[in-house]
Amino acid sequence: MFLYLKLVLIIAFASLALARPVSAETRVAIIDTAYDTRPYLDRLQERGVTVIGRYYARCDQPEYGLTEKRLINQGRPSDPNSETAQMFAKGFAVLSVYQYYSNTPNKFRGQNRDGTALPDANCNWTGVGRSVEEEAELDVQAAIFQAQALGQPRGTAIYFGVDFNFTESDTETIEGMTRYFRVIKSRMDAAGFRTGAYGSGHAHQILRNAGLIEYSWISASRAFSRTSAFHRSGDWHLFQNQVDREWFGGRGSVCQRGLPLDTNVQNMFQPADVGLWRAGERYFVDEGRTFDIFATRRFACDGDAVVRRDKGSSSSEVAQMSACKAGQVKRLSPKIDFANAARVGEATDTLIEVDVDDDGEFDGWTHHSNLTAHFGFKPDWIFETARRNATSCE
Repeated sequence: MFLYLKLVLIIAFASLALARPVSAETRVAIIDTAYDTRPYLDRLQERGVTVIGRYYARCDQPEYGLTEKRLINQGRPSDPNSETAQMFAKGFAVLSVYQYYSNTPNKFRGQNRDGTALPDANCNWTGVGRSVEEEAELDVQAAIFQAQALGQPRGTAIYFGVDFNFTESDTETIEGMTRYFRVIKSRMDAAGFRTGAYGSGHAHQILRNAGLIEYSWISASRAFSRTSAFHRSGDWHLFQNQVDREWFGGRGSVCQRGLPLDTNVQNMFQPADVGLWRAGERYFVDEGRTFDIFATRRFACDGDAVVRRDKGSSSSEVAQMSACKAGQVKRLSPKIDFANAARVGEATDTLIEVDVDDDGEFDGWTHHSNLTAHFGFKPDWIFETARRNATSCE
């Protein structure tokens, strides 16, 4: 009964949001990026961003090209030219994320994807293996040290990555993850920080049931186990709405490198506190803003959710969408991919305006029937391509 009432409220709130003044700010407030944001801070402000997710990690990972991923590498807040000082000077808050070879279950064996033992506390590739508890100790010590060095206040959160898929049959992975987070939670509690996780719905269900995390940030990977079901449960705090986007790469007819990033939506049915922080204080996104962002997102539930050029176009007159990525123009498909989300705007009786890539600009119009009625319902992923493409909202 509670879930039914919650869904009724979501639909009602979504209708209210669409009826609110055009001045309501529905562009995303929260992004995350593995890159130095200093060259883009003014333009991020112009796009309505107030929170930037940045990373802690035990060591650098240059083999992945992630030379700017660790926030601490960009200087301490005492240096007015550091990234944190520049972010705080412009009013941005931080969403803290810890990831270090967190894209493989081998992590819980202290190894990378290739099975090579990960570096020690001094970042040396010694080849010496370690237990899951030893690996967790190294990670949480690095996370707490970097958080304290950057002035992250007690009572705020660090989200630890579990960025890979697993299923119920992967008992070794489940056991390793649980043991890993036991160490993380114990040390984080002792240091006065709160523990979150970033990953699949399956990971969140297990860790929440074990009492090992306080915050859940769902990764955008649509096919990950139990992710859609966990989203529908409403038990999450953050949802990674779009991934591998690149903003500010276009200047007129010139395409150049921009800022690679992901966009995120906060759950309006959870408390406003999701562990964010800025200089010496906790930070909360305005609840009205969170409401507007949540209530103006929908998921594509049709396998062929075509985006039309404008509200007077036929279904064959599709939007011409493109983006600058890595200095090159990339043509985007004129449709919303199945189970992906889009921001919605003005509406007619049959069509609704959509921002497909969550960059703050509307791209065209799609039929209401291509989208879920509200953001609280995320469709289950359909693995079979033909069936996925042929499905429709029901």
